[in-house]
Amino acid sequence: MRSSAAARPGPAQVAAGALIAVAAAVALLAVSGETGVWRVAVLVAFAIALGTLSAVLLTARRRPPVAATGSPDVPRPAARRPEYAHRSG
Repeated sequence: MRSSAAARPGPAQVAAGALIAVAAAVALLAVSGETGVWRVAVLVAFAIALGTLSAVLLTARRRPPVAATGSPDVPRPAARRPEYAHRSG
């Protein structure tokens, strides 16, 4: 099975996720003041989970809005015509 390219995070999403993970780890460690190895490991794991979640959410693509199904109550947008700076004629 081949996975689609849209499901893979790009370099920008990976960098943003890593930055969020590092920032969250620094903030959590600074605020908590924990020094125990296991407690620090839990805080770092939580920060990595936040970074991973942010990378996944950044790769999710928004769906376009559903168009009206021809309901008479909903006005349709007018067709746009190209406008030119001058007209030859």
